[in-house]
Amino acid sequence: MEITLREASENYLETILRLEDENRSVRSIDVATAMEVSRPSVNKAIGVLKKAEMVEQQPYGRIILTEKGRCKAMEVTHRHKLLKGFLINILKVEEPTADNEACRMEHVISDDTLNKLAKFVESLSSAEEK
Repeated sequence: MEITLREASENYLETILRLEDENRSVRSIDVATAMEVSRPSVNKAIGVLKKAEMVEQQPYGRIILTEKGRCKAMEVTHRHKLLKGFLINILKVEEPTADNEACRMEHVISDDTLNKLAKFVESLSSAEEK
């Protein structure tokens, strides 16, 4: 059974991926600190992600993304970077606002719209190079 993740769960995946990239070993306290949430909130979110087979964690152990979780985290991160880049570079939105709004948009934009946005940005980049 496929579990549909909510925005918060996707944000946890994105944070775990970023922390893994920074230091390879991710603990609940690291996630709590990075996201500015409580450890009980992290534990609850990790429980949801474990049920969805996105992470593995032994009791009080480090958090590890599964292949499925890594793919989803990379997808969310890609969406965030594309949207943030568009907001900053094309629309000239200030970085903090662009980051905040990209984070919200990444969870609701359809694949079709995202693909069209990527092609649009690519076409602008190609036009600028000429």
